[in-house]
Amino acid sequence: MAESLKHVILRMAEERGEAGDTFTPTEVAMELRPPRPDEIKGQEKWRGFLRQVRAEAKGLARQGRIDILRRGEVVDPAKPIKGLIQLRKTPGSPAFDPDED
Repeated sequence: MAESLKHVILRMAEERGEAGDTFTPTEVAMELRPPRPDEIKGQEKWRGFLRQVRAEAKGLARQGRIDILRRGEVVDPAKPIKGLIQLRKTPGSPAFDPDED
């Protein structure tokens, strides 16, 4: 079974660890749908996942599982977020369990 979007984000956050290393929504989208050599640059299929990734990330941030950073600062997931963002595991959040929903 394919890994869910939520699981990909939480797994990547866990892999980056408590050190606070960040990753981007683009990395998540590319994990879900890796680019193929025959795709035209700018039209890769993974780009279609970016809105879903950002929406899921906001939900996980509201739950306190991950942080969303903009220009290196944690942003409020309840407010509109524009521009480039990075994601990381929220310090002290529970470890990722691949068996969770």
